[in-house]
Amino acid sequence: MSVENDKKTKRGSGRRTTMHDIARLAEVDVSTVSRALADSPRVTDETKSRILKIVQDTGYVINHGARMLRQRYSGQVLVMLPNIAFTYFPEVVLGIEDYVQEHGFSVVVGSTRYDREREEALAQQLLTGAADGIIFMTGTIPELVKTFPSFDRHIVGISRAIPDEHIPQVNIDNYLAMETATRHLLGLGHQSIVHLAGSQSSPTFRARAEAYERTMEDAGLGEKVNVIVSEEYSIQAGGERMNEMLEAGVRPTAVICAGDDMALGAMHAARLSGLEIPRDIAFIGFDDQPFSAVMNPSLSTIQIPRREMGMAGARLLLANMDMTKDKPDSILLPHKLIVRESCGG
Repeated sequence: MSVENDKKTKRGSGRRTTMHDIARLAEVDVSTVSRALADSPRVTDETKSRILKIVQDTGYVINHGARMLRQRYSGQVLVMLPNIAFTYFPEVVLGIEDYVQEHGFSVVVGSTRYDREREEALAQQLLTGAADGIIFMTGTIPELVKTFPSFDRHIVGISRAIPDEHIPQVNIDNYLAMETATRHLLGLGHQSIVHLAGSQSSPTFRARAEAYERTMEDAGLGEKVNVIVSEEYSIQAGGERMNEMLEAGVRPTAVICAGDDMALGAMHAARLSGLEIPRDIAFIGFDDQPFSAVMNPSLSTIQIPRREMGMAGARLLLANMDMTKDKPDSILLPHKLIVRESCGG
């Protein structure tokens, strides 16, 4: 029987095509088929193409569950983030799901709420085998994780930088992004610019604060540098820091916020105090949340490609978990300043 007729027989017989059938039709052994479907570099491109063509013709379905059992995978990826209520994170998580589900994995989300004990409890999932890997959006690694053999091959960081160059990570250039925002306000003639910053224990927020300070100093405005730190970058925190600043008699002409949530709270507090935006005070945020474009006035902000960041982080994690390959390099994604009404420019 010819190979073509054999394929037709398989499709019409009602019997499910197996990997052994694919191997026989491709005239290779089963291990070669398995490697080809896993995109192993040990199989030539020509052989991969031939096998994939047969897979397509026969309607063979890869059994991800069986493959995970053979490779001792649970099929789950844990995503750890500081607060699930923050509007920044859902788009990133959707990007993670988009990628891992195509590769037979599912996503479990854990919100740490800035609680070390909660972080440790969630991290247990890696040690018990309930999760194959962890994507951290917290900027920290619980000490418990570091007891796991080859732990650095089972974790990656997204968005908030982890202070360990051996951990693959996905981020933007936060220093350059803040420099972009500060230079834009300076170009509009602002000299009294305040930065409502995130926690300085985070390399991400520390890089932004350093860029703001350096850019102000380079403009000859070092004496006007004012960094107001908040451990959270929520709407409430933005409003509280803004009120504290105004009550202290500080009246900047522009404010750069650590996130759009914080900017929303700060702008609301400014309006309640009688300030008009952007005539009396200008604002720039970070993240480009969906609400930023429809606020009144609309918010100028640094756009971060959150969904792409999630997909890149998921791709990085699965590549990192493949012990047959070298550890993947970290990824820097592009940012963009989106100019709207809140800064008048």
